[in-house]
Amino acid sequence: MNLNENLNYVFHPSTTPLRPIIAMKKMTDDEAAQIGKALGDPNRLAIYTQISQNDELFCGAMHAKHTISAPTLSHHLKVLTDLGLITSRKEGLNVYYRVVPEKFAEYLRFLVSIGPKSPS
Repeated sequence: MNLNENLNYVFHPSTTPLRPIIAMKKMTDDEAAQIGKALGDPNRLAIYTQISQNDELFCGAMHAKHTISAPTLSHHLKVLTDLGLITSRKEGLNVYYRVVPEKFAEYLRFLVSIGPKSPS
């Protein structure tokens, strides 16, 4: 097996010529299923969408918008973080979240790869 066979390369748009900045493993069926299941939860999808519409989002802002309890919000954020869809940083007592666009793009590429092929 070729070592590069399971790698996707993410290219930085400002580099000339294009050169890979990150080598990522191709998404597995199990990983794609886990992401699909996670985003299939309406609360989790709403949380992910809210984060994706901002550069970075304070946890308190999410809690103010959603009618779920703080522990439930925390659980949803952990699931999204564990799947690599979001990342966080702590500043004092505050936690800020942002999406990982490369991970979502990888998920979309997976879905396209398993979709029906257009007729030639």
